[in-house]
Amino acid sequence: MNLDELMAVWRTQDAAPLHDVNQTLLHLALRQDEARQQKWRRVERWIIYILSAGIGAGLALCLAMMVYARDRKVMTGWDYVIGIGGAAAALISARAVYVGHRAQALREQRFGESLREQLNRGIAQLDYQATTLHRTFLLVLVLLTGICPIALLLALSRLNEKPFSDDGYMVVWLSLMAVFGVATGVWSLRQQTRDVVLPHKRRLETLLTELDGQ
Repeated sequence: MNLDELMAVWRTQDAAPLHDVNQTLLHLALRQDEARQQKWRRVERWIIYILSAGIGAGLALCLAMMVYARDRKVMTGWDYVIGIGGAAAALISARAVYVGHRAQALREQRFGESLREQLNRGIAQLDYQATTLHRTFLLVLVLLTGICPIALLLALSRLNEKPFSDDGYMVVWLSLMAVFGVATGVWSLRQQTRDVVLPHKRRLETLLTELDGQ
């Protein structure tokens, strides 16, 4: 029985408060709910880690090829700046997600295993998802879908000894796609926060209010 089903049962029972009637089931439902959220957060983290590592490795390879070919090809300081900037953007994306995750994990360790503490931990997790994680994902969207692809394209162009103007249309196209991707990501995150995260937080707050009122 999940948390929503348990609350539906609670609303049909007027004889006793929820934590007296179904305390064991509530503990189990909260653990299952927490495990499900942690699973998806772990999947999201690893997707970002893999993308960041892949893009960073590609740009690092471009930089290595630039250094190796500097005697045969004309390379400017800006060529290296582009590669280093793109690799740094990929690293910042992964680090932002990791730092946010570690900070939240430390905050969650303050909560115990009682029913009230479980509810407070769940509310804290949803607060993190609606605020800090939301802002982190926006940063990642800008870096991984905007700056990194453009930096990789320009670095590859310079390795082929093509001026930036030759791939100007590609840069414009990637910029437009990045803007579209960020806008879509912002809309999706806001929809998820409004339709999923905040309603779920209110459900946990309702349960906490019930416990505090006893």
